[in-house]
Amino acid sequence: MQLVKVDSALIEDTSRFASEVFIDYYNSLIGHEQAVYMADLFLSPEAIEKLIGDGAIFKLVMNNDEICGFCEYKPEEDGRLFLSKLYAHKAYRHQGLGRLMFEDVLAYARENGYKKIYLTVNKGNIPSYEIYLHLGFKVIDSVVNDIGHGYVMDDYIMEYQIDE
Repeated sequence: MQLVKVDSALIEDTSRFASEVFIDYYNSLIGHEQAVYMADLFLSPEAIEKLIGDGAIFKLVMNNDEICGFCEYKPEEDGRLFLSKLYAHKAYRHQGLGRLMFEDVLAYARENGYKKIYLTVNKGNIPSYEIYLHLGFKVIDSVVNDIGHGYVMDDYIMEYQIDE
């Protein structure tokens, strides 16, 4: 397994894979309509291209020529690194992909002088919440954000303190 940085040539494949994984995972948590809406909003080729243009880093986990997972993180103006997305295809869950991606994010943070990584996780997403706790994240807040069309994101904000 290797991590590959997404460039313009990989945006379409990234969008297709990410949308499929996101919708499949979130169907049972937030309902199919909201999962599709959010995938279109945040994971369309146009959305990914804009995020990359704004400084976000997308990485794919590849097993030979097969995409197994993806993550996205972005430097923030407050000096923290925002871990926006970290997903593995269901066939590859529980095989260490989450840790592999998190270690890449952590290496980037250390190399670039970040002291904190933060993320948001849906309050009903207990498996991911527990993984983040296991990795060393702590809940620092909770938020409800309106994302349009009558949908909200009801999330915990979690933060990871990087040791010196």
